[in-house]
Amino acid sequence: MTVTLDRYLAIVYHSYVFVHPHNVIDYRTDSSGIRATDLTGEQVKAVIKDKIIIGHALFNDLAALSHRHVYEDVRDTALFYPLRKLTNIVHEGQYPSLRALSKEVLGREIQTGEHSPIEDARATMDVFLAVREEYETGLAQGHDVVACVPTSMAKWYW
Repeated sequence: MTVTLDRYLAIVYHSYVFVHPHNVIDYRTDSSGIRATDLTGEQVKAVIKDKIIIGHALFNDLAALSHRHVYEDVRDTALFYPLRKLTNIVHEGQYPSLRALSKEVLGREIQTGEHSPIEDARATMDVFLAVREEYETGLAQGHDVVACVPTSMAKWYW
């Protein structure tokens, strides 16, 4: 499911991401609520085209959409070194969970019951906003502030 928020954390777009039907074995509609007719990809691509996107482990979302995005226009809380250090993630290829970052940075428990992409999106934005100045300053000064994306996912950035 894709949720897009504006800078005020209001929902701008809420939809499921596109998954090619031949890749779906079971929609698990009883637990996910997802049906084949719910899935789309082009709408999401249109919303994020030419935008700075903020998210957590965005390489997974970009791969699911088969969408390439300008690397400089990605703000990923899973890759930002200071956030990784807070959760004792020091090795490339390991990424902090959003749940751990929310707890550490915001003091807020998330993902305690039924999965809510809206809760995840808001937590991600709140975590990012807590470090935004440091993140943007580091990028502007050319500092190495983000970890590498997994090699298998690098094709989604350019």
